[in-house]
Amino acid sequence: MSRSIAGASLLELRVTDLGIIEELSVLLERGLTVVSGETGAGKTLVMTALALLGGARADSSMVRAGASEARIEGRFFDPAIEDEIVLVRVVPLDGRSRAYVNGGLVTIGELSERCGSLVDLHGQHSHQSLLDPAIQTNLLDRFSGDPASRALADYRSARSKLSEAQRKLDDLGGDERARAREMDLLKFQIDELVSASLSDPDEGDS
Repeated sequence: MSRSIAGASLLELRVTDLGIIEELSVLLERGLTVVSGETGAGKTLVMTALALLGGARADSSMVRAGASEARIEGRFFDPAIEDEIVLVRVVPLDGRSRAYVNGGLVTIGELSERCGSLVDLHGQHSHQSLLDPAIQTNLLDRFSGDPASRALADYRSARSKLSEAQRKLDDLGGDERARAREMDLLKFQIDELVSASLSDPDEGDS
């Protein structure tokens, strides 16, 4: 079973090429939703899909036979930001799984943090979410009221911008030390040109 936390709710779930599921799309209404079916119909895979959105360990054996990757998308209402949020997990047949929040690439840890405040998964003898530090933090934030919620929303926005800036910086290539060495080299070359006091544009070509 799954339920919303503090007003959070799952609005839509799309599952592609996961286990025996070729394609599944479900729009959920407000209130209780019950999924029933015969053994082997894929009910457990729906829970597996939600667990993957929550950062659960992925395995290439989860990918449907003949497919190149499994994809799980969940559209939630997040009361912390009073808006919808889309979480995506992609499990390829080869390579590491990928995670996205609102179209932006994130780490599995970041995906787990976001989903942990939206969904609580539990089954027989396994409902232990109160032992999860992220859930404890979420309960404390709720107890603190609106000021904490606004501060949390500001923090998440700033963190998202920082992650995006870091990704853009990484796209430029090299690490911080490599960029520092390149800057030192360029500064040295500029100083050499300045000290040469060249007045003829063609003088340096001889």
